[in-house]
Amino acid sequence: MTMGVCLYLAIVAVGSCTLSASALSVLPESAVNTIDRGGIAVIPNFLSPSEVSRLRSDASNLYDDGNFIVDALAGYGAKAGAKDKASFESSKDRAVLPAYIPSQKKIGPFASNLGDVDGRRGLATTITALRSDLAKALDRPGLDTPDGGDNHEMSFTRFGPGAQLARHVDEHHEEVKGRTGWSRPTRRSISWLIYLNGEDWDANSDGGQLRTYERKFPSACSVGSRDGDLQLGWLTPTPNDPKERPVFLDGRRGGISGKCALYIDSNDGGRKVYLTKEFDSDPYLFLTSDFFIQNVLIKDHDLGARFHYLEQPKSKLTAYLGNDPGERVKDVAPHGGTLVAFDSVALPHEVLPTMERERWAASGWFHERQQSEP
Repeated sequence: MTMGVCLYLAIVAVGSCTLSASALSVLPESAVNTIDRGGIAVIPNFLSPSEVSRLRSDASNLYDDGNFIVDALAGYGAKAGAKDKASFESSKDRAVLPAYIPSQKKIGPFASNLGDVDGRRGLATTITALRSDLAKALDRPGLDTPDGGDNHEMSFTRFGPGAQLARHVDEHHEEVKGRTGWSRPTRRSISWLIYLNGEDWDANSDGGQLRTYERKFPSACSVGSRDGDLQLGWLTPTPNDPKERPVFLDGRRGGISGKCALYIDSNDGGRKVYLTKEFDSDPYLFLTSDFFIQNVLIKDHDLGARFHYLEQPKSKLTAYLGNDPGERVKDVAPHGGTLVAFDSVALPHEVLPTMERERWAASGWFHERQQSEP
């Protein structure tokens, strides 16, 4: 077995987690509570300055040697988002050094024998401990029972000068992905980043902040998914019901894919309270907006008025209607050594443009098994 494969298995190895919320190995309890209720956990100095410097040096050398993959997801400059091929400059886009390449079903350069293998192995050990903490404390045991080589994602990432990422969420319900929605055995559950920038990084002049759109009030219950049904939106608080309630999509009513209904948890958390009758995912989930859900699918006017998508489908109508007033902006500066982690489904976010410098990070997603194809 090659060292590269050994490193990769260290990243995705099944853990025998016996932690409790009061005995976490690398993560404070406050961070777990923040993630569970839909916020972003920010842990400064998660890695020491010497560890950050070592990993950044490794990433920079591997980039200079041509081992990174440009994914063309970021926008930059005056044509941000336009993807004008004639003016595209790979050095200004986002590039990644992945541990695994799903499209090719093979180990990626992060898990190879290139560069500082020991440094990346040390990082992988820390990330495995982080995953085990989250699996136990969030009651998501699937995080620690990986299935297949592409179950968990890990990479170095580099944003070139001017690069940015538009607002998005990292995972969506299977029914809004079209025909391929049920084709994968796992889905993203927790998103994480560890920034690898130098100690002199100044967010005011260097940019590159992670902008998140948290709720103004913490969720009344756990976010992200319920019995495999992923979250689609929120019911905002009212004087009579002062709770921020996550709304989940049952996408297989009667065991039939595409037969959908929206629901929330009951006050005691013991049952599902359906907000809508059954409806077809296509076209309703693809050609819709807050306004449509509020006034057509949810028949109770008072409940309907409270609904907001996590992330509305992009259209001229949604641009005109504006963003959810129940959100608040929280910016996180990309200071070296800082860990951020959040639910992949529940937290919209974007990356603000870097200025004249490269922005470095180690990043990835922990996966859980998704529902099997109906």
